[in-house]
Amino acid sequence: MGFHALDEKSLVRYIESTPSLSSLLGHRLHEGLSVKEVGDGNLNFVYIVVGDQGGSFVIKQALPYIRCIGESWPMTKERAYFEATTLMKHGQLCPEHVPEVYHFDRPMALIAMRYLKPPHIILRKGLVVGVEYPLLAEHMSTYMARTLFYTSLLYLSTTDHKSA
Repeated sequence: MGFHALDEKSLVRYIESTPSLSSLLGHRLHEGLSVKEVGDGNLNFVYIVVGDQGGSFVIKQALPYIRCIGESWPMTKERAYFEATTLMKHGQLCPEHVPEVYHFDRPMALIAMRYLKPPHIILRKGLVVGVEYPLLAEHMSTYMARTLFYTSLLYLSTTDHKSA
């Protein structure tokens, strides 16, 4: 099946037909399933999905255009592929600082990943309101050191680096 943008209703049908996602939520999907759009509306659709048995994840779907402008400003859906493969590779290198990817659907430009429940907030929003993050420098430097070194020519052979 080709690409089509998902809304809250069609997303439920998608989840029901995708075992890697439906199994995370339990067996009775229609009962107690919460789907809430949380994206800022600029580029992608972003949904938080929570099941009544405690399972949850985030769905992010890239559109083939800039969402806030419309189809007159096209963008490639392939950006979802690069994001998903990067998340999976970086998740192997620094799992404590990268959300786990549960599912990736390339034709649908859709990534399902771990949902960090509140009180977690988007870093940018926390910084804007003055939240202090005493471990931010340590966590960022660990993430950057691992992902930059282990994907570089300092660590990889030329052949492996080029193929990556």
